[in-house]
Amino acid sequence: MKKLEIFTIFVICFLLVLASCGAPPSLPEAPSSTPTTTPEPTPESTPSSTPTSTGELKVHFIDVGQGDSILIDLEDTEILIDGGDKSPGVVSYLNDYVDGALEIMVATHPHADHIGGLIAALDAFEVEEIWLNGDSSTSKTYDEFMDAIQSEDAVVNIGKQGDKITVGELSLIILNPVTLDGTTNNNSIVLFLQYGNIGFSFTGDAEQEAEAAMLVSGVVPDVEILKVGHHGSRTASSQDFLATTSPEVAIYMAGEGNSYGHPHEEAIIALTDIGAEIYGTDIHGTIVVTTDGEVYDLQLEKQASPVTSPSSPPPTDTSEEPPPASTPTPTVTSNVEITRIFYDGLVYRVESDEYVEITNLGAEPQDLAGWVLRDISEGYPSFIFPSYILQPGESVRVYTNEIHPEYGGFSFGSGKAVWNNSDPDVAALFDAQGQEVSRKSY
Repeated sequence: MKKLEIFTIFVICFLLVLASCGAPPSLPEAPSSTPTTTPEPTPESTPSSTPTSTGELKVHFIDVGQGDSILIDLEDTEILIDGGDKSPGVVSYLNDYVDGALEIMVATHPHADHIGGLIAALDAFEVEEIWLNGDSSTSKTYDEFMDAIQSEDAVVNIGKQGDKITVGELSLIILNPVTLDGTTNNNSIVLFLQYGNIGFSFTGDAEQEAEAAMLVSGVVPDVEILKVGHHGSRTASSQDFLATTSPEVAIYMAGEGNSYGHPHEEAIIALTDIGAEIYGTDIHGTIVVTTDGEVYDLQLEKQASPVTSPSSPPPTDTSEEPPPASTPTPTVTSNVEITRIFYDGLVYRVESDEYVEITNLGAEPQDLAGWVLRDISEGYPSFIFPSYILQPGESVRVYTNEIHPEYGGFSFGSGKAVWNNSDPDVAALFDAQGQEVSRKSY
């Protein structure tokens, strides 16, 4: 046999011997008391609907009279939702809580009782981000507000349903509007805030039309704290909306003794029916809700029991005296009355020829200077008479949009319908001292 063949056979045999002995170990394994198993893959977690909370959140429902202003404060982060009217102003209150810049400012809609105080806030604080609903107004207050925004080096956003406002640990979801196709109130930005297990809903002046649209969209959350829509007006707080939100606490924002009659009895009854504890800035002053994300408590500027429906049993023993009768309307006697509301409904929500007719039924002339005609069902618009002598037996009309010199030449100047938008729709007339002298329902 050839030497090469012998060498080849030798190599093959050597390799077979090595294979039978196994591969040489690298290092001996340490003994383990626990069997080693391959872990199963962890299922992908779903985003939590209850964000973690790491600090104490305070939500201030600031008493600004007949208006809205809400400050959300978490350590060094502050969000301001509306600012009330120019007077009494909100800056003096904010000075005690805003640390440095105001991170977020939200104007829910362009009515003066929501944006008036924001003008001074823009001047007093650096504002990083501003959210508007995109609606406009012909008022002087609106023009001043937009001028103040122009002067502020802030990011300006137009909010719509589904948008998210995020700053630090806080995230607010916009539930309304979808589009600007309703009244100014119904175009309000509505916000939802979840902090740990505690949910807040801030509804601006959204009324039942907006509530219905949100319900159809399926975006209405169950919350613990509800800022009641439109100052507690009967035009908001529908049964279906309240049943879905199911708040434990309901807070309305209204001025003490306001001429609109807010909160309306219908809204208080609806909130009572769902078991909510009701608080209002007209009764309790500024209301502060404090929460760590698990529990919450309320601090009231003015100590008083929660608001109850007039039909609810009194919390204490009743006296032998009969309960006081409801305040009569009108509150003073006058020979000047609202005698007619005209609305023909030819074009939905756009009526230029509708009017309210006011008549002097007495024997003496009446100077209407300073008198106010107001749609109290929706809370606006209002018309303030200049000096105008209404002679005995004569009438004057306040039109929605058109100017008619032959009937006095007065107009709300509104491009949208004022009357027959609510059920009922109520016009009220107030004298120069603010006393209601007449009202009429359409």
